[in-house]
Formats: sequence, structure tokens, C-alpha cells
Amino acid sequence: MVVRDLLKVADALPGSASRNGLQLISASVGGETGLQAFLSPDRYDVDAVVRLAAACGARILYMDLDHFDANEFDVLFADEEEPIRPTGDGVQGSVPAALRQRADKLLADARRRADALEAVRIAFVVEGVVHEWQMSAAWADDLHAQHASLTDELLQAHREQSGSDEPDPLEVKRIASLLQQMPAVISAGSHSLRCAAAEEAFPPLNGNDDWRHRRLLQQALALAQQAIQKDAADIYRTIENALDDTAARLLNQGILDDVHDAPARRILVTDFLTELTGGHRPKPRTVTLLLGRPAVKEFLAQQKSAAKSEAQQALPL
Repeated sequence: MVVRDLLKVADALPGSASRNGLQLISASVGGETGLQAFLSPDRYDVDAVVRLAAACGARILYMDLDHFDANEFDVLFADEEEPIRPTGDGVQGSVPAALRQRADKLLADARRRADALEAVRIAFVVEGVVHEWQMSAAWADDLHAQHASLTDELLQAHREQSGSDEPDPLEVKRIASLLQQMPAVISAGSHSLRCAAAEEAFPPLNGNDDWRHRRLLQQALALAQQAIQKDAADIYRTIENALDDTAARLLNQGILDDVHDAPARRILVTDFLTELTGGHRPKPRTVTLLLGRPAVKEFLAQQKSAAKSEAQQALPL
């Protein structure tokens, strides 16, 4: 996604919100607590998300524009808390030449994009659930991926130079077991959100060992994510084996009442299943199977018939 496409999205938002009866407000989007639903830009363009917000009964649409901060990519000299710090003859002498060249190139590439529009985020709230959609520039995703990879390699180089051991496996397992139960980690839609939740729950006790603490959290998150994926697979296998019971609960709670838009129904069913399972987001197939149960199809047919009858009665004689 190139910069001009993001600018088009940002420019089109006020008009799209107005056409759908939504108040557009500039505000920070997202958070690390509570239930969230992430709408993929691969499935929804910005107009589709705005229409969904209106169909779900939202009245306010939140918009957040991110501009690229090149200073974050100075991995060698940013501050004293960076993983590679001046030692001996200085930081240049402590970093392998190949990594130093990559770090210099990354910083140069980042500075060429300084202050460019990096991402557009919009969100709306329905039934206490934050529905978030984000489109980011491909070049920004690539630079962030390079930054993460290079930082990990610098951490590893520093560990090897200092002769420090790997994190205690028992401590890794202990933290992983706690992360596995955290709603913010379970429902996180991206690795960065999971990392943010983990860092908030387990901040480093000693700033001097920050690089080791990061390694500890990386290993714990990897273990936790494996366990979360297994838990989700087990839970949804049970749900798919008892879809009629789940359909009855869906209808009894009135989740689909007064919702006549198919995409909006899928979002609400996704939210219902996510909440039902403690934050585990369903695969599209589970949503499709649930909406295809006889009881749900009968309800939707009756809903459509009632809406048609009301429309006919409203016509002037």
C-alpha cells in the first residue's frame, strides 16, 4: 500500500462518515484492555467499514492517523537503554561490521520516510466492543520488520559478548502460563499488541537487564501463543460439534435482532463467539456454519418477511 492510497483513504473518510450518518472524531484508536474486534483490510475497504458501523448502530467513528517517526530506527545510538551500549572502544567496536552496516542502511531508509503518513486507523464501538480497522503502508511494514529482526540480532550479539545465559526455562514457563490466561493476550489481533500486553503485565525489574527481559518475554509469548492456539482449536471443535446449542444461545440473547445487513451479522456473530470463548476469535468457517444452522436460517427468513411486511404497510394507499 503506497502513501498516496493512504492519503486517499484519509481524505475520503469525512465524506463517507457523513453519508452514513456518523460523527467523525479524531482520537487515539485501540487499547490493550477489553474486548476488541479487528477488521481485516483484505476483506473490508474503508467504505465497507463505515457502512458496517452504521448498520451496527454506531453513531461515532474514531479516526487516527499515524505519521512515521524515523528516530525510532536509530538502533545503535538512540539512548542508554538500547541493547547495544558503548563498551570498551565504544559502540562501534562492540557491534559486528555486518550488523552495523545494516543498522546504518535501515536508519537512512527510515529518514527518507520521515513524517510520511504510515497508517490510517478507524474504530467504532458497539455493545462495549471496540471494532478496529487499520491500513498501513507496505514500506512501513517492511521497515518495522527489518527493525525487529535487526534488534533481535543485536540482542543476540550483545548476549554472546557478555557471556550471559539464556533466560531461566522455569521462569519462561511460569510467565507463559500467566500470559496464556490474559484476555488482552488471547484476543490480541497482532504480535505487536500481544507484546504490548506482555510488557505492561511484566515490566523489567532492572533497566540494566532490559535486553535479557525482552528475550524472556519473547520466549514466554511464543509458548503462550502455542497454548492459546491449541485452546482455541479445542474450544471451537467443541462448539462446532454442538452448533445447534450455540445457535439457540445466539438467538435467545437477541444478537441478530434488528440486524438486516449480512456483513454486520457476521461481525456480531464473531463478537458473540469471541466473548463466549473468553477472547478466542473464531475462524470464518465457524461463523458461516453457525449462520447456516436451521434455527438461524428460519429466524432470518422470518425477520426478512416481517421487514417486507412493514415496508408494504408503510406504503401510501
